[in-house]
Amino acid sequence: MVELTFVLLLVMNGEKVEYTPYPSLSECLSIRRKIHRNVGYSEKWSCKELKVKIEDGNILEIVE
Repeated sequence: MVELTFVLLLVMNGEKVEYTPYPSLSECLSIRRKIHRNVGYSEKWSCKELKVKIEDGNILEIVE
């Protein structure tokens, strides 16, 4: 199923390395803040609203 959702992205060298869907922007930003506190600040982590193909709660593909 393709849906519009908020995604926490880890981008390294211009490639999307890791991505996790969240139902709301506030939840996505909350997780990003926890990562920044525990790992250190990095602009590599970002929350974006994207169209993604999801199955069983996992992102199969980002639809551009």
